[in-house]
Amino acid sequence: MATNSDFAHEIHIPLAIFDKELVSTTSFTLRSFELCTVCGARFGIGYHGECENEVPGPYELEELPKKLTEILARDHRQNRAHKRLIELDI
Repeated sequence: MATNSDFAHEIHIPLAIFDKELVSTTSFTLRSFELCTVCGARFGIGYHGECENEVPGPYELEELPKKLTEILARDHRQNRAHKRLIELDI
């Protein structure tokens, strides 16, 4: 059974959401955008819900886009479609 603290942690896992899905996503704090270097697909990087810290830290600005780029490149190497929602928990 999930506790309130487990739920709060799940909300603040960094995510990448396919650009076209952002319109239908509610309560998402968008931090940045990143493009797939192979196909040009655009993803919004952020968190479900509101974040306490409104200024993105160095982790968000450097590591999350880097992690997403690696995941997207792996998709192309393995000939699979990109997921619409990608967890970026490192």
